[in-house]
Amino acid sequence: MTVVILGIPSAFTAWTFAAALRIAQTRDPAVQPLWVDRHDGFELDGPNQALVCAQYPSRPLRDALSMRPIPVVLITTSATDAVSFQRQAQPALLEAVRTIGASLALIGDCRPSGPVLRLEGSSSPPASAILSALADHMGIELYGEAASALLEALGPVPAVPMGTLVEADEAIITLVLENSVAHLRDAAVPIKAIWPHRVFFSGDRPNEEAPLVADATGGSRVLYYGPYFHLAEGKWRAKLTLGFTKEAVGLPLKISAWGPGLLGEARFRPRQEGIYAAPFSFTVAEPEHPVELHIRTEEGAIEGRIALGQVELNHVGLG
Repeated sequence: MTVVILGIPSAFTAWTFAAALRIAQTRDPAVQPLWVDRHDGFELDGPNQALVCAQYPSRPLRDALSMRPIPVVLITTSATDAVSFQRQAQPALLEAVRTIGASLALIGDCRPSGPVLRLEGSSSPPASAILSALADHMGIELYGEAASALLEALGPVPAVPMGTLVEADEAIITLVLENSVAHLRDAAVPIKAIWPHRVFFSGDRPNEEAPLVADATGGSRVLYYGPYFHLAEGKWRAKLTLGFTKEAVGLPLKISAWGPGLLGEARFRPRQEGIYAAPFSFTVAEPEHPVELHIRTEEGAIEGRIALGQVELNHVGLG
């Protein structure tokens, strides 16, 4: 029987992948996991598929899960736990957030038609309970000495890291990712995210964090761009919180989303100074690719300043 193990990067996911493999090997010592990444092919009836593992499931694997009743194990933990773990390989905060976001988007696009076992790392479940649940879900009997030997070989479930993030970074992670984690735990939770201005880059100083307020003086150009985060497939409704000084009144703006081609665009012209909500919709067809927003002036300006507070995103359906 083929079993698919899906999990966002974390110490708990790594432990659970190892546990599932050892359980599978109690039935067949020759079993090795088949790892599937975001651009890999997948054939359900191919060889060596007793245990399929993915942190970034590809389109063929996602399609297979929706068409055939394959048992699935879904491993989650909190967004802050996952990002803290990922920063061991990617110390830059936004790079780690981007990687975890890709995993959440692609796993979130899986719609299994078979039974799903959900395991949550941040609740600190005991190792014995996890092994028992995994074995039952995989259709493998695991009792007595065999279970004790596996527990000894695997060691304890990794502890949740404490105090590895500053408060401002935790706020970004929560706004960008935590709702997507909640959606994995419960598919009835709507998918949404908030991208604060700190995750965007300055059009005037490429690759540098964008300021809250940008000087619009000069020629037509991109003022804000980024953040290259992944979003689940489907239609998205965005609301940009923008502020304008009196001198920027009447300056036309274009907002566009890319990923990899143009996903959608809108135009906005403030009629008076103040803070406004600019609505904007676009469609993601390839969640394997990150999304980049551009906020640009379409005319030159003698003076004036524009502020980007945040972008609020809501997933509104697949069609």
